[in-house]
Formats: sequence, structure tokens, C-alpha cells
Amino acid sequence: MMDNESLKTIFFETYHGEEIVNCIQCGSCSASCPLASKMDFGPRQLFALAREGFMQDVLSANTMWFCVSCYGCTVKCPRDISITDHMYALKKMAIKHKLTHSKSKMPMMYKSFSDPVKKFGKITDTSVIFRYAFFHPIDIMKNSRLAFNLAKKSRLDILIHPIKNLIGFKKVINKALELEKE
Repeated sequence: MMDNESLKTIFFETYHGEEIVNCIQCGSCSASCPLASKMDFGPRQLFALAREGFMQDVLSANTMWFCVSCYGCTVKCPRDISITDHMYALKKMAIKHKLTHSKSKMPMMYKSFSDPVKKFGKITDTSVIFRYAFFHPIDIMKNSRLAFNLAKKSRLDILIHPIKNLIGFKKVINKALELEKE
């Protein structure tokens, strides 16, 4: 497991985490977040922990997994910190360094959504359902009636159809990943 200082360096240098140094701890982000009450730490607290180097606590928190990408925090931030973007970066880091919240199903759900996008250029019902079902079969069983009803009304795609210009899409994704490393 990586130490806090190494994780902080990665966050600050690879994911532009140095932007959070400008945070004045006003709490606008946490106050505007519709799910802050469900989080281990609100965005303000999470950034304070990251600034102080408690990255293992940051990456194992459930905070970034509850982020619904509404960008309310980013809009309200008086320092124009791209809070939602940092939440995405922290998700990536938590998965990469295997520090995800131990009881949360959200990291698996995140991968269930992001992996099909990388592979097919879009999210498909079938790819998300099967990947998630493999790790959480009881959850899928609870929703099987809904899935059946959706399929009956042709509202559930059974076949996976990649986007038309998948090669071009993958080039864009690879370039973005390349730029992210800089």
C-alpha cells in the first residue's frame, strides 16, 4: 500500500490536486451538495484532509462515490475550484490504488458504467447489468421483475451495439489519458 505522502504527490501532480490549496474552507461546496449528509466527509472536509496529506482516509471515504456530478459545488465555489473533476480523479485513484470504501458497491457500479464506455463508446444496459450481476447477484435478482418488464416493452437493450466510429472514439480517449498524465 502506498504511503500518504506518495498518494498526495500523485493527486497533486498527476490529477492537478494543487488546485485545492486555493480552497478557503467556506463550505459552499458541502452546503450545495444534495448528498453531503450521506458522505463520510463533505467536499470541504475531504479537501482539508487531502491538503494535510491524509490521502488514505480520503481515498477510502465514500464521499466521491456519492458525488452525482450535478456541478452545484463547482458553480458555487468562490475560488472556481473544479470540485466535481477532483471527485472523478479521486475515484480513479481509489480504484487504482485499491483504497475504495470497503462496504460500498459504488466502485463496482462506477466500473460497470465506465468499462463499457471504454469498450463500446457508450453505456449499454446489458453490459452494466451483467458486470454488476456477476459481483452482486442478489441485487440483480431483486430487480429482475423490473428488467423483465422493461425488456417486454423493448426498453432494455439486449444486444450490445458499439458506436459507429469506435476507432475514432478510442483515439480521443487515449489522447485524453495521455494529456492527463502530463
